[in-house]
Amino acid sequence: MFERFSDQARRVIVLTQEEARERGHDYIGAEHMLLAILRACEIGSAATTARALAELGIEPAAARAQIALTPGTAEHGLSGHIPFTKQARKALENSLREAQRLEHVHIEPSDILLALTSTADDDPETPVGTAVTTLGLTHEKLRRALRAASTYRAATIVTPHFTTRAQQALARADVEARKSNSDRVDVGHLLLGLLAPDDEVVRSALQALGIEPEQLATEVRNRLPREE
Repeated sequence: MFERFSDQARRVIVLTQEEARERGHDYIGAEHMLLAILRACEIGSAATTARALAELGIEPAAARAQIALTPGTAEHGLSGHIPFTKQARKALENSLREAQRLEHVHIEPSDILLALTSTADDDPETPVGTAVTTLGLTHEKLRRALRAASTYRAATIVTPHFTTRAQQALARADVEARKSNSDRVDVGHLLLGLLAPDDEVVRSALQALGIEPEQLATEVRNRLPREE
């Protein structure tokens, strides 16, 4: 199942094992998964989830401190495979459904957290149920916060727009590729394209280096592979 997980979600799974070992538990429960997600938010490997929690006024480090689990008797640093509890396996299965509902290509930490809130609703008396209630999390509140966080992230992704000069340089690169009988625009063609417009930045940079644009263009053309 873990092949469907994003790198960030796989990191969460690794952290769940660490959370269990640090507490002397010889099993991985849904509560360990919750702690692992909060820890991932702390170290910056679950940015969207962290932003959603911030929307809800939940600070990961403080939230982790609020979750009290009874220490286990397993030797600290227990090595080898640690099995998931039935509840934890169910949460992992539900995380796939959450990812599909949100049309995520991979299962993300946010999908796991959504699944955990559902698990907490189903089993409120279990450790994860108590922890989620303590944090004031609910499935619907988290879903709304994640939607807002995703919208913010999309709004901050800037798509660069080429200036007229940049478009002219790209067009010239295509012309240079055709001149050399190439059906692909290579780096050399791009350089020729940059030399074609009378651009102040390019011209002054070349002058500072003592390079003549025409001479450079000739040298580049002489070294371009020509396809027959």
